[in-house]
Amino acid sequence: MDVGANDRSADTTNLPDLLSTEPLSNAQQAYLTHLTSLPLDNLVTEPSSLQTQAHHLTSSLTSLTHTSYPTFLALHQTTKSLSSSLDIFADALDGLLDSSLPALEEAAAGWHTRTDTVVRERNKARAVLEQHDKLRDLLDIPLLIDTCVRNGFFAEALQLAAHAEAAAAALPHPPPILRSVLAEVHASIVQMLRALLGTLHEPARKLPALYKAVAFLRRMPAFAPEALDVDPEEQLALAFLGGRHTCVRAALEPVARDVRRLASSQAPLGEREREDLTRGHLPPHIRRPTPASDPPPVLHALLSAYASNALTAHLLPVLRAALPQVPLSALPPVLTQLTYCATAFARSGLDFRTAVAGLAAEAVRGAVAGDFARAARTFAGECTRARASLAPPSRSSLDGRRSLDARGSLDVRGSLDLQRQQPSTWLAPPNAPNPRPEDVLAGPSHVPPAALAAYPPLATLANGLLTALNGLRLLAPVEVLPALRVALDAALAEAGGALLGYVSAAAVKEKDAGMRGGEMFFDVLVSFVRRALVEGVYGEKVGEDEKEGELAGVVRDWEAWRAASVVSSPVE
Repeated sequence: MDVGANDRSADTTNLPDLLSTEPLSNAQQAYLTHLTSLPLDNLVTEPSSLQTQAHHLTSSLTSLTHTSYPTFLALHQTTKSLSSSLDIFADALDGLLDSSLPALEEAAAGWHTRTDTVVRERNKARAVLEQHDKLRDLLDIPLLIDTCVRNGFFAEALQLAAHAEAAAAALPHPPPILRSVLAEVHASIVQMLRALLGTLHEPARKLPALYKAVAFLRRMPAFAPEALDVDPEEQLALAFLGGRHTCVRAALEPVARDVRRLASSQAPLGEREREDLTRGHLPPHIRRPTPASDPPPVLHALLSAYASNALTAHLLPVLRAALPQVPLSALPPVLTQLTYCATAFARSGLDFRTAVAGLAAEAVRGAVAGDFARAARTFAGECTRARASLAPPSRSSLDGRRSLDARGSLDVRGSLDLQRQQPSTWLAPPNAPNPRPEDVLAGPSHVPPAALAAYPPLATLANGLLTALNGLRLLAPVEVLPALRVALDAALAEAGGALLGYVSAAAVKEKDAGMRGGEMFFDVLVSFVRRALVEGVYGEKVGEDEKEGELAGVVRDWEAWRAASVVSSPVE
C-alpha cells in the first residue's frame, strides 16, 4: 500500500515536472484533454489499450522496416543531404546578412551621388532636344549676319545682331553658348564695319550709296555716343572725308601727272581731251564731300578745313599747271564745271571762285596773247619769205636749181617766178580798193572792213586775230584787258615791223602797191583790231593816241618811211 502510494506519488510528482519541462504540442494537449474527459473505467483500461497499440505499432514498424528498408535508407540519405544543403544555405544566408546586404545598402546609399552627373547630363540633353529649334535659330544668327554683310543687306544684319543682344540681355547670367554666339555676332559686326568703311574708300561709289553707308555706320555700336569720348558725328565725318580723300587723290594724281607731263612738253591740251579729263575726274570727286544740308558748326569747320586742304593740295596746283595749256575755246566748259564745284563748296562755306577767277584770268590772258603772237609770227614769217624772194638769185643757187630740174623734172622758170612775191601779186593786187581809215570808225567794232578781203596776207592776219577775239568774247575777264592790249600791240608791232621791212625792200619797183598794203595795215587793220578788242569785247573806248611801246615805234617808222617815199616820188 505504501509502495503503491509511493509509486503514485512519484508518478504524480513526475507528471507536472514532465509537463513543465517541455512545452506540450497541440496533439499532447489534445490527448491530455481527452484523458481528463474519460470515465474511470475507461481511464483504467487506457494503459492496456495504449500498450496493445504500442505493440501493434511496434510490429507494424518492424514489418515496415523489413519491407521498406530501401525507403528508409533513401530517406536517410535524403535527410543527410538536406541537412548538408540546409547548412550550406544557412552559411550563404549568414554571408548575405553579414556582407552582401551591408554592401548593397552602402551601394544604394551612394547611388544618388554616382548617378547625379549622369542625370544632369541627361537633363541637359533633354533640354537641348526640347529647345532644338530655338537653339538652331540662335546658332544660325552669326552665319546669317555674315551672309547679309557679304550681300549688302546691312539693315537685316543689324536687326539680327540686335535680336541676339536682346536675348542675352534678358538673362542675368547668359549661358556660355549665348556668350559664344554674341562673340561671333560681334566679329561679324566688325566685318560689317570694315565693309562699310571700305565703301567710303571705293572710287566708283556715288553719293546715295555713300550716304547709305554713313547711315548704317551711325547705327553701328562703334559709333555709339557712349562708346566714344568725342562726338560720334565728328568721327563719322572724319571717316567719310578720309575715305573720299583717298579716292580724290587716286583720281587726281594721274590727271596731275598728265597735266605736268603735257605742260613740261609744251604741248597744248586738246579741247576734247581736257574737257574729258575735267568732266571725268574733277567735278564728281570735288562735289562728293559737299553735304546735302547745313552741318553742325563743328562739322562745318571740319569740312571747311578738309576742303581747303583738298583745294590747295590737289585742285589749285592742277589748275595752275593745266589752264595755261588749255585752248581758249575749251576754257568756258572747263570754267563752267569749276563754277559748279565752287557753288557746291559755297554751301559748306568755302567759295573758291575768286581763286579760280584769278587762274582763269591768267589762262585767258596767256591763251589770247599766245593766239595774237602766233598770228603775228605767221604773218611776219610770210613777210620775211616774201622779202627774201625779192632778192635776185645767185649763180650757185641757179646751178643747184638747174641740177634739181635735171633730176626731179622741176620747172626752173616757174619756180623762180613763184619765188618772186611782188606787192602787186602777193600783198596788194591792182584791183584792191584803196584804204579808207574813216570806214573803221564808222562801221561796227566787231565787223572787219570789207576792203581787207582784197589783201590776202592782211585778211589772213585779221582772221587769226579775230579768231582769238571771238574766243575771248565767250570769256573776257576785265582785269586782263590792259595785259591783252599790251600783247595785241606787241603782236601788231611784230607784224608791222616785218611788213615795213617787206614794203621797204619792194619799194624799188612797186612802191604804190607796197604803200597801199602798208596803209591798209597801219591805218585800217591796226585801228580795227585794237577797237575790236577794247570796244567790241569790253565795251570801252579806245583812242589813237594810246599807242605806246613797240607799236608806237613801228608806227613812227612807218610814218617816216611813208613821208620819205612821198617826198621822193616826184624825183623818181
